[in-house]
Amino acid sequence: MSSAVLLPIYIIIFVALIYFVGIRPQQRRRREMEELSKSLRTGDEVVTTSGIYGIVSEVEDGGTIILQVAEDVDIRIAQGAVARKASPESDAAGVVDQPAAE
Repeated sequence: MSSAVLLPIYIIIFVALIYFVGIRPQQRRRREMEELSKSLRTGDEVVTTSGIYGIVSEVEDGGTIILQVAEDVDIRIAQGAVARKASPESDAAGVVDQPAAE
């Protein structure tokens, strides 16, 4: 085949590769973050993008939440700063068992 015929095929393959490797996964992550932000309720245990664990005390209008990080310690953060909901199963998986003291 001549290079004039192959060039459009290469361009189409390149554009499809960029879409499936770069654009589509980013859209999926953005959609998941929007769903997480909308599903936040009072009492949910969450982890922020900076690694702070806390319990949602209040969801305010304007995209902010009040997060209780300790007894009598509340912080106000943006809903977008919540990375994920913390679950006991996922947190326990990261804990290394300590040997029993003899």
